[in-house]
Amino acid sequence: MVRIVLCNLNLQATECSGCERIAEAIAALLPSAEVTLLHFAEIRRNPVLVARATALVLGPQGTPFGDYDRGFLPWLRALVEVFPGPVLGVCGGMQALALAWGGRLETAYGEPLVATYDGLRKVRGPHAVTLDRAALPSWLPDQARRTLQAWQDLGGQCFESHVEQVIEPPSVFVTVAHSSLTPVEAMAHRRRPILASQFHPELGWQQGCEAGRLWLRAWLDVVRAVA
Repeated sequence: MVRIVLCNLNLQATECSGCERIAEAIAALLPSAEVTLLHFAEIRRNPVLVARATALVLGPQGTPFGDYDRGFLPWLRALVEVFPGPVLGVCGGMQALALAWGGRLETAYGEPLVATYDGLRKVRGPHAVTLDRAALPSWLPDQARRTLQAWQDLGGQCFESHVEQVIEPPSVFVTVAHSSLTPVEAMAHRRRPILASQFHPELGWQQGCEAGRLWLRAWLDVVRAVA
């Protein structure tokens, strides 16, 4: 049984619609998986909640990370460092991974970041993303590589929805996708089964965002390889 813990990174546990859509997308691609949605504060209080998980997903968030307490990023890094299975970061989940390892974020249009994203321009909707298959890490299973082979043939469309984005990934990660608006659309850990994307692989399937679906499928290939 594949058991996936989906971690809600929003400050408020009630803000969970983004994670729910990820859960629905995983269920569509891997119906046999057991997906459990947990708020990060629950896991922080009780780390045993992820002890039996096959894989971990870090979901999106809607509040600048400067509003989180100082212990959040060190806790997140420690959680991921000890978690033995595959990890997926989605949008804010990727940003959190980058910050936890010393990367840098900026707003997508160079606007000054304040205490809220309100009023800041957002990258939103389908967008062409280029996957650099040559940069994919050596640990990626052959099945995941085969899944991603169709990326450009399907148009490379992914669904975007973000205000901030990674402009400098940590040294332990390699950039594996980019776009004209976003320099780090996806990154992969150099040694461990960790993938992350700025785009939302769970969204836009009915709007031609087949490449996003491929990314999620490839991560699930990674999960199945270790299950």
